Parts: sequence; C-alpha cells; structure tokens
Amino acid sequence: MLFPAVYKLGFKAGETAYGWWHNTTTLPSVLQLVQFIMELPGSYKDWWIGLVSEDPLHVAVETTLLASIIYVVVSRSTEGYQDKDKLSKKEQADLLADWKKTRAPLAPPPTPSSVSSSSSSFPNPIVVHQQAGKYMTVSTTGGSNKETKLRVLNFCNFDFLGLQTSSVIKEASSKALQKYGCGSCGPRGFYGTIDTHLQLEDAISSFTHTDGAIMYSDGASTCTSTVAAFAKRGDVLVVDEGVYEPIMTGVFLSRANISYFKHNDVEDLERVLQELQKEDSRLGRKPNAQRRFIVVEGLYKNLGTIAPLDKIIALKHKYHYRLILDESFSFGTLGATGRGALEHYHQKPMYDAEIVTIALENSLGSIGGVTVGNEEVVDHQRLSGAGYCFSASAPPFTASAAIASLKHMQGNPACVTQLQSNVEYMYQQLEAHLTQLVVTSDIRSPIVVLQLPKESVYEADITSGIMQECLQRGVAIVATGQDASSHLRTELAPAIRMTISTLHTHKDIDKAIAVLVECAKLVIARYPLDKE
Repeated sequence: MLFPAVYKLGFKAGETAYGWWHNTTTLPSVLQLVQFIMELPGSYKDWWIGLVSEDPLHVAVETTLLASIIYVVVSRSTEGYQDKDKLSKKEQADLLADWKKTRAPLAPPPTPSSVSSSSSSFPNPIVVHQQAGKYMTVSTTGGSNKETKLRVLNFCNFDFLGLQTSSVIKEASSKALQKYGCGSCGPRGFYGTIDTHLQLEDAISSFTHTDGAIMYSDGASTCTSTVAAFAKRGDVLVVDEGVYEPIMTGVFLSRANISYFKHNDVEDLERVLQELQKEDSRLGRKPNAQRRFIVVEGLYKNLGTIAPLDKIIALKHKYHYRLILDESFSFGTLGATGRGALEHYHQKPMYDAEIVTIALENSLGSIGGVTVGNEEVVDHQRLSGAGYCFSASAPPFTASAAIASLKHMQGNPACVTQLQSNVEYMYQQLEAHLTQLVVTSDIRSPIVVLQLPKESVYEADITSGIMQECLQRGVAIVATGQDASSHLRTELAPAIRMTISTLHTHKDIDKAIAVLVECAKLVIARYPLDKE
C-alpha cells in the first residue's frame, strides 16, 4: 500500500461511520463523539508521518498551496471598500449640486442674435420637411421669427440619378421591411448578416467586374474603415490634399506615414514619390518593405474636380504603389454606363485600382457603402474593417433598395446619359450667363462649385446671402467652405455648390441659372470685393 497511514485513517473513519448508521438505532452518544474526537489527532498524526515518509515532495507542495489559500482568504485587502470611505448623503448632495452649477451646457443656448444677425454665415435656420423627386419642401425663419414654408427646386443633395424618392426604392424597401423587419441587430460577423447583404455584394461585384464586395452600414465609415484596415503604423500613404472628411479620418486612424501632394497635381505627386524613393535608397530599404498606397477620390465632393486617373495610375505602376480610390461621387455619374472614374478613363479594376470604395447614399439613393476588389481585399476587411466588425449591420431594406437601384441603373442606361447631358448643358449656360461668379469645378462634374472672382473678407457672407436669396426665389443651393475646413488638409474657400440630377430638365436649369445670376448681382452689390 502506497500510503498505509492514509489507508488506516480512511478505514477507521469509514468503520466508525458504518457502525454509527448500521449497528445502532440511535445517533452516536456524546461519549462516543468525544472519544472519536480524542482519537482523531493521533490518527491524523499517524497519517501525516506516513505521508511525509512516503512522499515528502507532495507534502511540501500541498502545504504551500494550503498556506497560500489561507493567506489570501484571511489577509486580502479591502482598502477602498470600507464603510468609513463612503460618502455621506450630505457629501453626495453637495457634490451633485456643485456639478450642476459648474457643468458646461451640452449645446449653446439660442440667442436672438444667432437667429437674426446679418453677420452670421447662416442667419436664417433652414429645415427640410420633405423631398419628392427634384423638389423639396423647406421652412425658413426670418427676422420676425415667422416661419415660411417653401417648395423649391432641389439643387442641393447628391441624388444624381433621382432614385432617393422613386417608386423603385419605395417598393423594394417596403417588401424587405415586410419580410425581414427593420434591423438585423448585430455586426455582420456575428448574427447581423442577412441574405440581402450577400445579394448586394454579389450584384455590386458583378457590376464592377471585381472578385468580391463587402458592405458597410454607413457610407462615410466605408472609406474610413477601408483605409485604416490596410494601412498601419510604418506603412506609407500618399494622399491628395483635396480628399474629403471620411478619407482624412481613415488616414489619421491608420497611423501610417503620410505624405500629401497638391490637389490633382501629377507633377507634385511624382515629386513626392521620388523623394520617398530617395529615402529608401538612403536607408537601404527595399521598396516592398512597407505597404504603400496612393489615396484619391474619383470625383472630389468638396471641390467638384475629377482626378486625372490615367496619369496617377501610370505613376502608381512606375513606382510600385497600390491605389485606394473612392468612387462615392463618381459612381453613377462618370463613365459610359456609370461605373465611375475607372470606366471614364478606361482603366481596369483590381489591377489599376486595387481597392475601390463606393457609397450607396448618392447615385443609388440608399444607405451604406461597399468596398470592391479581389478576394484578398474583401476577406481581409471581414476581420480588420472596424465599421464591419464593430458596427451593427445595415437594415436589410437598405440593401434591397440598393439592389433595386442598381438593377434600374443597369436596365435604364439612359438615366446616366441624361445626367451627363444635363451636366454639359449646365456648364454651357453658366459660361454664357454667369459673370459674377467663377466656375472652379470640372465641366464633366455634376457637382458644380462656384466662387467669387476675387478674395474678400466678406466671402462667407456673400455666398450665404446668395443661398438665402435663391431659396426665397424657389431654388435650393448650398453655401459651403469654411464650415468643413477644420476636418480637411487644406482650407476651403467659401463657395456656392449646386448638384445636378437626372430629374432636372433644361427648363429647370435655365430657371436655376437665372435666379443665381439675379441673386449674385443683388448680394455682391452690397459688399466691396477688393482683397483686404
């Protein structure tokens, strides 16, 4: 027997217990219990001595563990949880009162000057109540605080193909809501993926001639998550200075080494690439030691310009970079079939642009976004795209709406050609009739940007005034610029932005330009334009 003392102790305990329960009809007497307790130390001593003689290492380990447990249980600290450290009710009330007295407000309180002051960039708040096709209903509050409702021509939003309020989207969304309900209630990687998400990914990848696509629930987070998923600390991003806010957010989140080149300046881009090449040579670093990307937009949201992709792609191949291209505003607007800037310049997806992001919120009139590319590009984001992994997936009806829009776009190519025809007509009429403002956007762009011909300290007030006057005359446009500059690489000059839709007719465009000309003359006459 390995441990005779252990056996002896166990046998004696078992024998005693058996005798108590089976040999007597009553519970053990007090005398018997006392006798058992008196014999227990001796039996335990015999067991302990036998155990030490047979296996001293085992005894040492067991003793150490037992002592440790006793120490933790008995001497563990409860500092910070004693009743004496708790605040009294009076102290809690005093702290709460002090916090209420000194806390900052969540929003600045409204003041009469913020509503009626003529020096404010947006003196009269504008509320959009309804959008229906090319029209929308808005209300504005004047100096007398009287609300006025207006039905105006919509030259504001990015509904380039006029699908946001179309019956195509309404029917698809209604059917999806009846079948799936509203939300999927979870990230895509858990229980948030619905078959409509996969169907949209297949439809988009097929349309763009790529191996795959990955859907995000928000258009802005699509390019933000995509850039940050591929570029990490130590990688290199060469970024156009004109990219819009979501791309800049992704660039910052990547924590990569960032170099900027002047907006749409191919010569400056090559200068930056050559400097990085010289740095590699100086450090003895191989070109493939880092992941390197050029980041551009196909059609720039804030500027209305189009990237010279043919020249950028030539440099990309020459210096062995990858290209991240955002087609959020060029998809549905450029190219013979609306596939975007790559199609417009006759370039190949996955080869000339490895990573392409597309928002569903503009031409397709839905919500969300997709990134398209080869299988590696798509699969990598399913584990590394923050917006995919940690955000709730898009409601199924938004995917259904995007699928319906895409089918409509494929089955009615005239909607794209009509948009491009309207864009051409708009720029022709602007050139013929508008002399007070200068067109700074590309003549192929449905995003029309107009600026003052000379710099002025009154630029923001002038553009805001033109917007307000146009609204009162039935045309809704946007005054933009400095309000977004804090999130961008370069400061934007105050400007007027107009967006063109397939739904607009030449008569609508003529009216918009006539109103713009009238309002520009009226407002500009109030201010000196000389640079100060």
